[in-house]
Amino acid sequence: MVRPLSESHLQAALGEWRNHWRIGLAAMVGTAVSFSVWSSVSSIFVQPLQDAFGWSRGAIALTQNAAFAGALAAPFLGRLIDRIGVRPVLLTGLVLTVAGYGLLAAMRGSLPQYYASYLFLTLAGLATTGISYTRIVGGAFVRSRGLALAITRSGLAISGALLPSALFWVIATFGWRYGYLLLGALILCLSLPLAWAFVDRGGVVPTQKQESVPLLTILREPKVLVICLASGLNYAPVVALLSQLHPILTKKGVAPEAAAGLVGLVGLAALAGTIITGALVDRIWAPAVACFFTATAAVGCLLLMLPATGLGLAMAGVILIGIGQGAEIDVAAYIIARWFGMSRYATVYGLSVFAISAFVAIGGSLVGIVYDRTGTYDAALAGAAICFGIAALAYLAMGKPPAWLTPG
Repeated sequence: MVRPLSESHLQAALGEWRNHWRIGLAAMVGTAVSFSVWSSVSSIFVQPLQDAFGWSRGAIALTQNAAFAGALAAPFLGRLIDRIGVRPVLLTGLVLTVAGYGLLAAMRGSLPQYYASYLFLTLAGLATTGISYTRIVGGAFVRSRGLALAITRSGLAISGALLPSALFWVIATFGWRYGYLLLGALILCLSLPLAWAFVDRGGVVPTQKQESVPLLTILREPKVLVICLASGLNYAPVVALLSQLHPILTKKGVAPEAAAGLVGLVGLAALAGTIITGALVDRIWAPAVACFFTATAAVGCLLLMLPATGLGLAMAGVILIGIGQGAEIDVAAYIIARWFGMSRYATVYGLSVFAISAFVAIGGSLVGIVYDRTGTYDAALAGAAICFGIAALAYLAMGKPPAWLTPG
């Protein structure tokens, strides 16, 4: 169903932007350079770490198991945000994430140290992801929520396009330690000052007091389970593939420099997917939009599985996966806000992050292990395509949002 765009609706949307554009800016930049971007650039570190310490790709990929800890922490972090507000949680998370990148830069070749530092980064970084930033935007924007979430997400898409090549150059020129330090410096110089200045200021709708509903009761709601399943099976394969995307592409015969550029191309494709879906969900049934764009990611995986993949087919596959990635976070955040309301938003979002993190921990580790045992990434790509297909169907099971939550 397409909702008409009335003049009153347009005026209300413009008013939101006049009042809250600073919040939108802080969320866009913060999302772009905080922990969320790690999934887009982590594969750039795989080969340098292997060369520096002799670790196998499977051993490096085992860091994805840190997502289990993130999965367990996410619902409780969301509950905390709903109770005390975003600002204290976000600011603390930003500072600790900078420290996490510093720990990785200081590694001396011990795998246990690597795993411990990665676990710290994952737990600290969780507070700087969409669980915080989409809550800020969702509370400030109602009439143009889909577009506002898309603009927020576009920052991550842009950084996902630019950072891989920049990191590749920094690592090739100065060494892998400086790659981690660059990521920490971006947070320290951009995300932290903007969050300090604008989050929970400038007229943001305050966080409503959390309803006294037990977490397990919320989890047992059927549509909460559906959105968690859809989000997990949609986003986790993207993270798993991006964690090894550079070696996936070079294994298909793409030159290392060109492969780094294609990793960046995922960000540009994600930007396109984000803006398109953000404009669509304000007027079209969001689950249908999510279903369509999730299916494009499945097609992208199938293209990368073709035996004669060259630069052209690799580019097409990467673009389709990127479009699907760009659509997922924006649409899932919109669905959670519209179907469950802002008073429980971060709690439900945290539960979806639980599902995502659990699937990431499993899928991310399997990508590297499958390669070590088979010498090819095709089985991992096939598994990702199946996950995307199931997620596309799960979105359709969301049905209509409750009438009492429909914007007037």
